[in-house]
Amino acid sequence: MASQNYAVHIGFWTNWSHGKIQGATVTLTRQNGGFLIAFLAIFVGMVGKSFWRLGCFMLHRYFSSANPEDGIYHQRQAILRNSDTAQDAAWRLLMSLCAWRSGRRASRPIARLLPIIVFAFLLSAAFGIASIFSSRVTSETANEVLLQATRCGTIDPSKPTDPSLQLTLLQPYYAESASKHLIYGQKCYTNISTNTDGCNLYIKPQLPLFSDRNASCPFGDGICRSETGNLILDTGYLDSNADLGINAPPKERFQMRFVHQCAPIKTEGHMVPFNDSEYGSVMRYNYGKILNVRGGTNFTYELPVNNAYLPDDGSTSANIPRLDYGIGSQTHHATPNESLFVATPNRWLPIPPLLRPDADVHMLFLSAPEIRFSMPVSDPWFLATRNASQIHNQDTKTTFNSYVQSEPLGVMACAIQMQYCNPRLPKGQNCEPLRGLIDPRASDEVTKIFPDEQQFAALKWADSLWTGSTFTVNNMVGFIGSSSLLARYGLAYGYQGPLPDNQWQLESEHWVKGTLASLQDTFVTAANGIPETLDAFRAGPAANETVALGMCKNQKIVSTAFSSFNVLGISLILILGSWIIVLDMGLEPAVAWWQRRRYTRHQLNDEFYAADGKTPHPLYSALEWSHTSTLQLQRLAHEEAGYGAWTACDGDTPVTQPGQQLAALSLADVKHPVLKRLETPRQWEAEAEQEEWEGIIAAKPWGVKRSDTGLETLVEEMDEGIKGKSVEREEAGGIVAAVVASPTQLEMHEQRDGAWRTFR
Repeated sequence: MASQNYAVHIGFWTNWSHGKIQGATVTLTRQNGGFLIAFLAIFVGMVGKSFWRLGCFMLHRYFSSANPEDGIYHQRQAILRNSDTAQDAAWRLLMSLCAWRSGRRASRPIARLLPIIVFAFLLSAAFGIASIFSSRVTSETANEVLLQATRCGTIDPSKPTDPSLQLTLLQPYYAESASKHLIYGQKCYTNISTNTDGCNLYIKPQLPLFSDRNASCPFGDGICRSETGNLILDTGYLDSNADLGINAPPKERFQMRFVHQCAPIKTEGHMVPFNDSEYGSVMRYNYGKILNVRGGTNFTYELPVNNAYLPDDGSTSANIPRLDYGIGSQTHHATPNESLFVATPNRWLPIPPLLRPDADVHMLFLSAPEIRFSMPVSDPWFLATRNASQIHNQDTKTTFNSYVQSEPLGVMACAIQMQYCNPRLPKGQNCEPLRGLIDPRASDEVTKIFPDEQQFAALKWADSLWTGSTFTVNNMVGFIGSSSLLARYGLAYGYQGPLPDNQWQLESEHWVKGTLASLQDTFVTAANGIPETLDAFRAGPAANETVALGMCKNQKIVSTAFSSFNVLGISLILILGSWIIVLDMGLEPAVAWWQRRRYTRHQLNDEFYAADGKTPHPLYSALEWSHTSTLQLQRLAHEEAGYGAWTACDGDTPVTQPGQQLAALSLADVKHPVLKRLETPRQWEAEAEQEEWEGIIAAKPWGVKRSDTGLETLVEEMDEGIKGKSVEREEAGGIVAAVVASPTQLEMHEQRDGAWRTFR
């Protein structure tokens, strides 16, 4: 059963199987769902990258040291600063480990690098797996969807004014549906995996069914062929939400249970030959009288004795009528008083041994007129041990024995019960007694265990659906006859292949599985709407039946054409992931800003940390993080080689003055390339130094003059604004430095031949 013809709700809804919060769900088309899954996988990868960058930032700060360190320290810091992904860092660190490990170039390279490599690999693997399994936000509800229920309704056979429509439209539809349900039960109600085509429409591919193949006789007075070896099929408690797909909160749920007890029935003492004026010689079976519009009969079933033809010579031939099984049925609904039921055509009143006031009784009659069995059959319903004439195979010119049915008719009876339960009540007090499917006494018991009006209204609508639309065993046999038999798969040209001794049990299980498939389909068809060709029979809920309308709009199915996602899972991925990404983008500048603010607020002195040499500078870790970036390392290399007038050196992106060119590689030693150093003094440095020196010399009210024999100092009254100003310049033969120590003091320093002299 495919879901292509079902109208599905697109958007947000609550899957009550997982509660109000965890059950928040959004359904998308398969294409849009694929886009969402792809986005989540990419997003998780981005989160993994940001998480790694956060780890690198913390490790870089943790390892930061203002003391002189070896090469492995600086390479580790550079890799941590400049590796965008964990895989890249793991590979670079592994290469560094291999390089430094040989020749004892650094101390403890394994202990210093291997833990970070392992961490990087584990983090990469973790987020890689998370990226793959991010699609699991579809989780258990991957293909569970809600029906739109635009044509909610069921079939009312009495609605059309033209009664012929029942024969021309409704009966063929029922026959097709019965066949469809039996096929579904045969294919999907197996112990083999149900992930096969046609088994993926309902919330549960199959409803539970527990069997006891050695049960006692369900009827009285020894009417069963055997007191043991009979069959019980019990569904257990079927939940309206989990098993039938009626999506509802706990307060509106109900449970239902079905029990089938079947046994072959004795024919001795219940069959009488009769000569019918219309059919000739017949065998009548009496298990209770039949009431009908003409008064009824005193027998239950009759069978013509001579109703088949086979060649006298027993030869096989394709030119004879196709022989087939004959099967009939009768049904009695449980009731304490027959007058409670409105008279209906062909109503059966069973004999006392078959009467069950707590169960509906179905009788099934099987005949195999002149069908030849290739092997003796000991099954009590198909019993065929009577020798027949030998069969001649015209092609191979061979003969072999055959067998025919031992009795004209095999009889089987099934007692069918059901009960409703309220899952909200304590165990032992939550179920009505087992009863027949249609029992006038049921309403009294049901109202006791369903006191909540809304819950009872939901149950009432569900009861009206399945009692009017679900196929019972009697319906299956009545609508498609012998086509409901599994044994027919071994029947060809009137010859039946071997049958096991418990074939009747297999047939019973086959019918019950079809019944359960019909139960599953009842609620789905009611929500989606019956075929448009049957609109004349369509009866939908009234406008004031809000509970019924709500149930129609809350019917779940499984559809591979759509994808349902867990909103909570998506929200957690997006919220936590976004938080990690924002933290990655904002943590480093926030920490740097806080450190600079703290440094400025306490008016810390750079020169103190530079002169002390022991106390680490409060900005060292922040500046090391900034200056081990790729662009800052590049700036340091070119600046050391004498190139560029750099600005923004305390940021992430240093730049040069307009038009300046930087160094190229020197390949004098191809095994040790370096940047070409600038041989002449940099023009920009000379100009800057000259401008600063001249600014100090020209600053009033002091000046400096130089003679050939030494320094002559003229100190005049100075402005407070140049206090602490220092200038240093190179001259022929030495360096002259001037320091403004105070408004009234200028210190001059001269270095010649490696010695310094000071003048004030």
